[in-house]
Amino acid sequence: MNTYPNNDLEILIATMNRSDLYFLESIFQQPLIEITANVVVINQSKSHLITTNSENIKVINSSEFGLSKSRNLAITNSSAALCWIMDDDCVILPDAIKNIIEAHHRIPSTIITFQTETTKKEKLYYNYFSRKQSHTKKSLYTVLSPEITFKRKGLLGQGLKFNESFGLGADFQDSENFVFLNDAFYQDRSPYFYNQTVVRHEELNSSQEATNDRVIYARGAIAAYLKHNITFKKWKYGFFLFRKGLVLSTSELRRKIKTFENGANDYLKSIN
Repeated sequence: MNTYPNNDLEILIATMNRSDLYFLESIFQQPLIEITANVVVINQSKSHLITTNSENIKVINSSEFGLSKSRNLAITNSSAALCWIMDDDCVILPDAIKNIIEAHHRIPSTIITFQTETTKKEKLYYNYFSRKQSHTKKSLYTVLSPEITFKRKGLLGQGLKFNESFGLGADFQDSENFVFLNDAFYQDRSPYFYNQTVVRHEELNSSQEATNDRVIYARGAIAAYLKHNITFKKWKYGFFLFRKGLVLSTSELRRKIKTFENGANDYLKSIN
């Protein structure tokens, strides 16, 4: 069993257009000067630079954009044995770092994911598994970025990284977490779920996401990435929108289906 000291975890944070580190106070719920966690901040900006004198906070300013590019840059510049992916609009819960390290003590899996609570009366973000277990193909779809932790050496040894075609700022602006975890799954490195809550995040309106052209386009790309039957998948998604009352007219439904198909076709073109 591997053992990790309490300071052997780095929190990898992607952000944009920041000129200072005071946004970290919201994440850690404490003054900047009191933050002792090891942090790697990737600040993507054409005009804003962050500087730091802190020994435990490393900053990389990058003029390249794309969430997955930011994630990969953070992994490359990390140095701790354990890493935790973090968004810049979350709150880290008390004892989360200690709990993550303890989970990696116990579980040999390279990737371990956790739970998120919402700001609405501490309600959980999803209906998670009720116990600790390996992820299934289906459960990978609902993993949030700040739930992902990993053993850095194992990740790099497997050649795993975020696919830079997916995620905000990329060609397909969604589903980067699913592709990352699915790639691990198919390397026989099944990510493991640990039923402990480590972070808080605002609740998302899933109905709005389902009709968002950005999301539909990316889901078409995911269907192609998974080598599914695109004709079947586009009509299945269209029927879902119709059944849920999320489209108001047949013309709108046709346009949504076409957006799904375009995403699939554009993904196939990108890999040929």
